[in-house]
Amino acid sequence: MGRDKATLPFKNRPLIAHVYRTVKAVLPDVVVISKHHTAIEGIESPIMKDAIPIEGSLVGIASALLHARTDYVFVFGCDMPFLRKETITRMVDVVQGEHIIIPRTPAGYEPLHAIYNRSCLSHMLRAIEEGKIGISKLFPYFKVKVVEEPQLFLNNGVSIFTNINTEEDLDRAERFIAGRNGNGNEGV
Repeated sequence: MGRDKATLPFKNRPLIAHVYRTVKAVLPDVVVISKHHTAIEGIESPIMKDAIPIEGSLVGIASALLHARTDYVFVFGCDMPFLRKETITRMVDVVQGEHIIIPRTPAGYEPLHAIYNRSCLSHMLRAIEEGKIGISKLFPYFKVKVVEEPQLFLNNGVSIFTNINTEEDLDRAERFIAGRNGNGNEGV
């Protein structure tokens, strides 16, 4: 994208505010991990810095686990405007003591829409130190529950895992929502 995705204007608010609103409706304790921000319009939860100055989603996940006040952390990407409350609730409901609860689609695993136990932290930090940043490389060390429920992964025909990586993605998502709502004024 070439610029900060969290604060991209999306339907007159920062993109992350759409994700935050959906997540906050289901999960009461939300913390935002950001390399660039201490405050973001529409975010009323604490914003914490990445724990390690290295790029990568594993660093963000480990940072979330470091800052967590709970045993489990549900991690979301800031650029996923099609999240559904029902999917978040279902994912939480299937936790039965596993270390990682992660969706899988035909495209693969979705590590930025997954639940991690804080016990994963030491292995994650070691993997980051060794440059092994792929989540699936950690699976052998943990009890993993894979969630494969395709009907949960769609929001009006669009994958909830759709993320915004380009200006074209942003335009396409805004057009889809405007077309779906008729006037574009209703929420995602």
